[in-house]
Amino acid sequence: MSRNCKVALAVFLSLSANVATMAVGVSVLFVGNSLTQANDLPTDLRLSQRCMLMSMLTRSRPAALSFMINWRSGIALGRLRELQPNFLILQGQSMEPLLAPLKFNYYASLFKTDADRISAKTILFSTWARPAGDPYYKDVTSGGSPVEMQTRLNLAYASLAQNIGAMLAPVGLGFERARNDAPAVELLDGAQHPSPAGTCLATAILFRVIFNSSPVGSNYHASLPATTAETLQRIADAIPLNPVQ
Repeated sequence: MSRNCKVALAVFLSLSANVATMAVGVSVLFVGNSLTQANDLPTDLRLSQRCMLMSMLTRSRPAALSFMINWRSGIALGRLRELQPNFLILQGQSMEPLLAPLKFNYYASLFKTDADRISAKTILFSTWARPAGDPYYKDVTSGGSPVEMQTRLNLAYASLAQNIGAMLAPVGLGFERARNDAPAVELLDGAQHPSPAGTCLATAILFRVIFNSSPVGSNYHASLPATTAETLQRIADAIPLNPVQ
């Protein structure tokens, strides 16, 4: 996707559908915001090894969109019913699980129920903590630090996945592991959005969850050096997918 196209999406909050039709395919509908729109994560997933067989049905919307806003708009639900994908990936607003946990859980469960009706599997895309110095850390719900915020986010998403019977893509947990195992790799763009490395890590985790297969050995490295991509693939392969169990 060109830079101009991404800007147009950011301005108009429009719907992007990128469909590749193959003889055998897996379809995925993303409902999220700028955390998955950044670096065009859905296209990264489509282009990664063995994902060439996928039909990507992508709904990437920027700004601070929560599960509640996405549900109430009716657009995501309409696309889910129209496209009937194999997988529904839900990525919430970065503070939503901590600021509004009841709404976070409730609207995710509504999406899950509707996905069940069309036999789509729901995947919760757990997010990462905001960078140090973010104003949100003045709020008590944050825990006061990136480490504590990450712990709370991990638990919120994992508990929700377990409670509603959804699959979990523990991307935030992967970011946490990468900071320990590969501290030289920058996962954020200087603010709260992922760098290309952060998107690569998220892609590898989603690949593992969707295909129940190791991402290690993928030949698709996006814009990263092969050694960096391989390090992130190994991290994605090592994290537990059901951390609360």
